[in-house]
Amino acid sequence: MTPPKVIATDLDRTLLRTDGTTSERTRAALDLAMDHGAQVIAVTARPIRWLDRLTPCFGRLPHVIASNGAACYDLGAGVAYDFRPFVAETLPKLLADVRAALPTARFALETPTGMLREPEYVLSPFDADEDDPGRRVVGYDELAGALDGAPLLKIVVADRARHSAEMFAEALPAVGMLGHLTYSTNRGLLELGPPAVTKASSLAAWCAARGIGAQDVVAFGDMPNDVPMLAWAGRSWAVANAMEDVKAAATGVTASNDEDGVAQVVEELFQS
Repeated sequence: MTPPKVIATDLDRTLLRTDGTTSERTRAALDLAMDHGAQVIAVTARPIRWLDRLTPCFGRLPHVIASNGAACYDLGAGVAYDFRPFVAETLPKLLADVRAALPTARFALETPTGMLREPEYVLSPFDADEDDPGRRVVGYDELAGALDGAPLLKIVVADRARHSAEMFAEALPAVGMLGHLTYSTNRGLLELGPPAVTKASSLAAWCAARGIGAQDVVAFGDMPNDVPMLAWAGRSWAVANAMEDVKAAATGVTASNDEDGVAQVVEELFQS
């Protein structure tokens, strides 16, 4: 196989193992690709505030696209850039329409510097034990105003007792053209991004700025938020633990995240 110029990979349940780490084999495979001149970029739903903890997972990983495409992040320098935020004026209507469609769900808003959430919003395991000074709790009626001009990168809609796919079907008509709705876990969580901002759109822009086309990109993923990226890339693989719709969108299927599926493909791409 012809080696790609860019390897773009989702993180959780794709590149990272179930315990949130990378294996020695995976780290070595990514280093091998970079040694051969390829650029490696993580493309994740994770917010910026969850990215620095990735440093131990990689020997080198200079580039991250975060919040499903709403921001880029230089992991080495700890600097966020190229924000693609919501238009602030649309937020009150968007929140009201989604609340009407999902009355038992609660919101959290992600900005470059932290999270705003409703009191009843149930934190994820990533957040539950985190002492995060950028995390604030405000009432529903105060959410939009509490941004204080900060770029809004992602709205998280949580109802932990439900299945994400069911929530997605109910919320999609309410979102309309005001945002891009997707999800990256089945555990009662939707992710709402700015209109037309996806992993694919931001990855395409990142690559175009470096003179790289889709035909020279290999992508990996496992969940619906990865589908646009897998469809855009010249070659793509879903991991074995991916949802069936995601496998259908990819050009191939590799082993699971716990079996170093990404590393297996990268090794083959860059074998001598």
